Amino acid sequence: MNIHKEFTMGQTAFLFKLPESLINDINKKMDEEIKNNEIRDASEQLSAKIKKEYQIMHWLPEVDKDKIFFKCVKEVMSKAQMYTSFKAKSVVIDNAWINDQVEHEYQVIHRHSGQSIIGFASILFLKVPDFGPEVNRKDLPHNGRTMLIGNCQGQFCKKNIMIQPEVGDFYIFPYDLEHMVYPFVGDGLRRSLSINYDVFHQADGKQYRAINNDNFRQVKV
Repeated sequence: MNIHKEFTMGQTAFLFKLPESLINDINKKMDEEIKNNEIRDASEQLSAKIKKEYQIMHWLPEVDKDKIFFKCVKEVMSKAQMYTSFKAKSVVIDNAWINDQVEHEYQVIHRHSGQSIIGFASILFLKVPDFGPEVNRKDLPHNGRTMLIGNCQGQFCKKNIMIQPEVGDFYIFPYDLEHMVYPFVGDGLRRSLSINYDVFHQADGKQYRAINNDNFRQVKV
């Protein structure tokens, strides 16, 4: 996978364009689980003001047969400057989940974490509705957008990046890069998938969470 674009806010976020076939497979699987009431509800663990969040670690390998998610993070690893002093041995998917966000729901400012203090968060947009009319300043839309909040400070520094969601856009960024999602208005569904990638300086399958022991996938870097 090739990086489509990079955004720098003191830290760097990487954008990939994922194939339509993968997006369709993920949406189809999620819709089937909801219809058949086979979902693994994770909403109680969610910091966001969103009612529907679903754990998908148990079927992520099934839909990602070409290991596209690992190809993306491996490309990011080759670009991330921090690894000149940190010898990473393995990258592991620690967790994966889908958010189905509807009108007036939103995500508070937060950051991700996993088994390792070093790692990457990610967002894949699966369904993007009409976000409805802006209250004012139509030239600066916020409805339904994701805000990435970098750690840089000082004059002439661009700290925040506003993301316009597009189906198939996949963003990867460091665990400690804070981000949030604004609410929107209307009857549509805003669906996104998040994956946490743990980065380890040694490869050891015993380090992973018990609930994920049968599901983790690992790639050497």
